[in-house]
Amino acid sequence: MEKLLTVNSASCGGSISDEKGFTLIETVIVMVIAAILAAVVAVRWNPFDTIKLNNAVRKVAADIRYVQKLSISNQTRSGVVFNTNGYSVYPNITDLATLAASSGDVCSSDASNNFVVDFTQSRCSNYSGVTITTLPATNPIAFNSLGTPVDSAGATIGGQTIIVTYNGTQQITIEQGTGRVIY
Repeated sequence: MEKLLTVNSASCGGSISDEKGFTLIETVIVMVIAAILAAVVAVRWNPFDTIKLNNAVRKVAADIRYVQKLSISNQTRSGVVFNTNGYSVYPNITDLATLAASSGDVCSSDASNNFVVDFTQSRCSNYSGVTITTLPATNPIAFNSLGTPVDSAGATIGGQTIIVTYNGTQQITIEQGTGRVIY
């Protein structure tokens, strides 16, 4: 009583060789090419490098802002002296023998609790390999009691630029007059 329906490929207007689609070999070849392209992109682009560089730039910029606030709160010319591996902070730029006390960050504190950042030290392992490739034109950079960027003698200076490098570069600029730190 049951009827079976059989369909003849010829009655459907085509044959098996007319079917459209991909063969297994074509699919495997496309997958291999996609895997090769993904491997090339993964090797050339490492998001962790970008994250490390961005974090280092944020740290340097925050520490420059800290120096500016230190100048305003203490009503002195506080400053920061840069080198390729980091920087040191001074509460009074006219006395380079006395370092500022650490801000509390592990990387910003040497063995004597002075504010010294050295990206080559193990305490700064989050920033290992980071360097400062372009030092500001005026080194040290100081801020007067109003937060205006000045040189170590107290003369107002133009915009200063610091380049931070880690598998790429990023720029930090300190604006003339306002002392605004931009990155």
